[in-house]
Amino acid sequence: MSPPASVTLSVLDRLRGGEGPRVARIRDGIRQDLQDLLNTPNRVIGWSQALDQLETSILNYGIMDLCTANLSTEQQRAAVVEEIGRMIRLYEPRLSDMRIHALANADPSDRSLRLRIEARIYVENEVEPIIFNTVVDPVLNAISLSSATP
Repeated sequence: MSPPASVTLSVLDRLRGGEGPRVARIRDGIRQDLQDLLNTPNRVIGWSQALDQLETSILNYGIMDLCTANLSTEQQRAAVVEEIGRMIRLYEPRLSDMRIHALANADPSDRSLRLRIEARIYVENEVEPIIFNTVVDPVLNAISLSSATP
């Protein structure tokens, strides 16, 4: 099996320009695109089951409303992590071998959900690791990503 196509900067990232190594700019572009995906609310209304192609279309872009997500049990948190992972796999094809898992909160009163997203990208025929630490704040209904790639 051949490796996925080499990742390039998006059109918007190329128009913006930018300084620094190309791989760092690609990582930052992916981080921003993931942050946009994870902070975009998903549709509210469903559609007919006969329209099954819509489930993987741009009309379904985004994630569930986190204000209504119950994160009080490990099982419910795992379901949210799985759903976020499913949407990333669907809408971010530049990531290969993507893994996502919850991280423990140091403060038991902290209601946020902390995640780690690990994947690989192919840049100019080289495999580059990419890691993001992610904080899901259900109160603010916001997700922030920071690069943890060495």
